[in-house]
Amino acid sequence: MAHPSERFYPYLPVWAQNLGISLYGYAYRHERMGGRYQEHVRGFRERESYSEPEMRSYVEGRLQEVLTSAFDRVPFYARKWRAAGIERGDLAHMRMGDLSGLPTTAKSDLRRDPSAFIASDIPEKDQRRYYTSGSTGTPILTVCTADGHRRFLAAREVRSFGWAGTSIRTPRSTLGGRMIVPSSDSKGPFYRYNRAEKHVYFTAYHINPRNVPNYVEGFNRYRPRLLTGYAYSHYVLGRMMLQQGLKLDYRPDAIVLSSEKLTPEMKSVIRDAFGVRAYEEYGSVEQCALATECQCGSLHVSPDFGVVEIVDDSGRPVPSGVPGRLICTSLTNDAQPLIRYQIGDVGMWSDTPCACGRSHLPVLKELVGRLEDAVVGPDGTEMVRFHGIFIDLPHVIEGQIIQEKIDLLRVRVVATNEFGTEDEKVIRRRIVEERLHGMRVDIERVEALEKTGRGKFRAVISLLSREERSIATTAGRN
Repeated sequence: MAHPSERFYPYLPVWAQNLGISLYGYAYRHERMGGRYQEHVRGFRERESYSEPEMRSYVEGRLQEVLTSAFDRVPFYARKWRAAGIERGDLAHMRMGDLSGLPTTAKSDLRRDPSAFIASDIPEKDQRRYYTSGSTGTPILTVCTADGHRRFLAAREVRSFGWAGTSIRTPRSTLGGRMIVPSSDSKGPFYRYNRAEKHVYFTAYHINPRNVPNYVEGFNRYRPRLLTGYAYSHYVLGRMMLQQGLKLDYRPDAIVLSSEKLTPEMKSVIRDAFGVRAYEEYGSVEQCALATECQCGSLHVSPDFGVVEIVDDSGRPVPSGVPGRLICTSLTNDAQPLIRYQIGDVGMWSDTPCACGRSHLPVLKELVGRLEDAVVGPDGTEMVRFHGIFIDLPHVIEGQIIQEKIDLLRVRVVATNEFGTEDEKVIRRRIVEERLHGMRVDIERVEALEKTGRGKFRAVISLLSREERSIATTAGRN
């Protein structure tokens, strides 16, 4: 709903909000699935049957196109590569094994000047802009064209939804971070319906024991066949459903979840609550990597979507079974190509072939990304994603949320000198009024935010004991 009319949305009655979402859905459906969408779907399906040499040949050919195009059209790379003595001819013959000879791209580079990454021949009217603070607490603007977005969706249709035995065109639900319910103390309903796409959207910010029956009511009312969205939010909702003896009165076809790692415990709870297996999907708003779970439970990288390297602290590739930093190169976004992008996650390659037979799609044995604790509010509301807290705050460089007490959050920000009281007001409003009613918020300026032993940044940290969390959850049932 990235549209100027969003400012009126919070003041509309629920029926009008549903109408507005549906009208937007009609237009957006053509935007996403028109044009060359079916052509892109056929391409990803065709490459499903490639051999390893065929996939490598395709990826390296596409990689050379992306690199030379970036040299010609993207100011950031033209400037950086020339300064490093890299010429266009070097890029035209580069293979995947040669990528380590190129400098990496830091998130701070993209945040500092996103326009420098936009291809010079893409008119502003053709640019689709997406904002995220992701799991790093660092506000990021990414840009693609309508066709670039179609490529992204085509890859998910084939590899994410297709492997789970379903389609994005089927009636679906999303449990995620859009502010469809603008008030943190809303009495519901906690979902809105896009009739154009038969898509019901549930808020991830109101999941507490008292509200769970309304979520179940929404599922049973619209009966989505495909469930998508935040992995942890589905787990929390499923756990509370089981605690209250609530289940859906139908069986969905598939569940495909992202944003957080799906642990065995989370998968078990989700299966018990929703009656179907959950598949994991790994990706990013930056559209530079995609990994999807096959029927055998392995997480396969799609190199025809984006090249993934796993390197040590010196930038050298690590062998299978050894953890390292993920470096990603997009092959699908011609408007804002990200090349050797430091996505901020840690993972390792598997040295065991997957029984599914997709040897041309390498397997991530382990993925350590999006390290966040869950926050529990005074009313038992539980959430893990704070996407949006720092978006459109240009004076915030990085941000982190720490729960110190049931009713107290400390927000630590690395900020520019221009950061002031107006920025603090926005942060408090987004937390207290939109997400966690009754929460106190302290804001602290810091020089830097600490990393874990593996070099990961934790965007959300809870200091609550298990007993304190249990008390809050129990109180939310009353």
